[in-house]
Amino acid sequence: MIFVYIFIIGMPAFLILFIIKKMRVAKHIQQSGIATDAFITNVSTRRINKTTLDILTLEYTDTAGRRYPAKATVTVGKYRTGQRMPVKYLRENPARYAFDNGKGYWAVLIFCILLLLFTIFASYKINEMLQSGNYY
Repeated sequence: MIFVYIFIIGMPAFLILFIIKKMRVAKHIQQSGIATDAFITNVSTRRINKTTLDILTLEYTDTAGRRYPAKATVTVGKYRTGQRMPVKYLRENPARYAFDNGKGYWAVLIFCILLLLFTIFASYKINEMLQSGNYY
C-alpha cells in the first residue's frame, strides 16, 4: 500500500518540480537571451472546456539569419496574423526561446501545490480508514 501512497503523492510533486524547472529556464532565457521580434504566421482559436485561447504559430530569426519556428498560447484576439511579438532566444541555442507569458506558470504551480496538499490529506485519511477498519 505504501507504493500507492508514494505514487499518489509523487505525481503532483513531480509536476511541481517540472513546472519550477520550466520557470527557471524561461527566467534564464528572459535574463540572458537576445531580444528579437517573431512574426505571427498563423492564429488558431481553440476552446478548452469553457476557456477559449489563441494558439500562435511564430517564426523568428537569429543574428545569423536562420529562421526558427515557435508557438505561443495567448488570450483570444490579442494578436493577428502578420503582427510582431517580442521573443528572446539563447545565443548558444537559438531554438530555445521564451516570451513574456505573464502569470501562466504561477497559476499552474499554485494549482499543483493545492493538488499535492489534497493528495497528502487524502492519503492520510485513506490510511487512517484502513487501519481503523471503519469504511463508512
